[in-house]
Amino acid sequence: MARKFKVEANIPSEIFIINIACQKPDYWIAYKINEILPFYFTRTDDLEIYHPSRDITLKYSLFYHHISEARLTYYLISNHNPEGKLFPGQKTSDYFYLVSGTISESEKNKILYGIKKIPYVLAAYNQSPDSFRNIEEFIVELELQVIEKKIKSC
Repeated sequence: MARKFKVEANIPSEIFIINIACQKPDYWIAYKINEILPFYFTRTDDLEIYHPSRDITLKYSLFYHHISEARLTYYLISNHNPEGKLFPGQKTSDYFYLVSGTISESEKNKILYGIKKIPYVLAAYNQSPDSFRNIEEFIVELELQVIEKKIKSC
């Protein structure tokens, strides 16, 4: 008899998302964000997301930085793949700057205004996580893939 297991994910108490419209390549925007913020994004293997409506798995570029003492993880995720967008409802967004964890309003504003000052950034704005379809499942998948990549590199 088959057993069923239910895995409960620990969704962070707060998710902060900035949509970024910028036609520059992913490595360029990551480099520019690294210049204005006090940490360093590192490139990891692409984020693989399964799209059930099309029955395909697509890859999206992923950069991240983790601060274990503060329980914060910062992500820069591309919204583009030649075969489809990560979040089709976010048509004007080229990248998502996502913070998993709790940060102050002043820190959020500092990040947002810093990104807006980057040359070639056409728009940057705070987006409510509730406006993303299946955001909880996406965060779980994102964090599982990052953990898996850390384990493989050890």
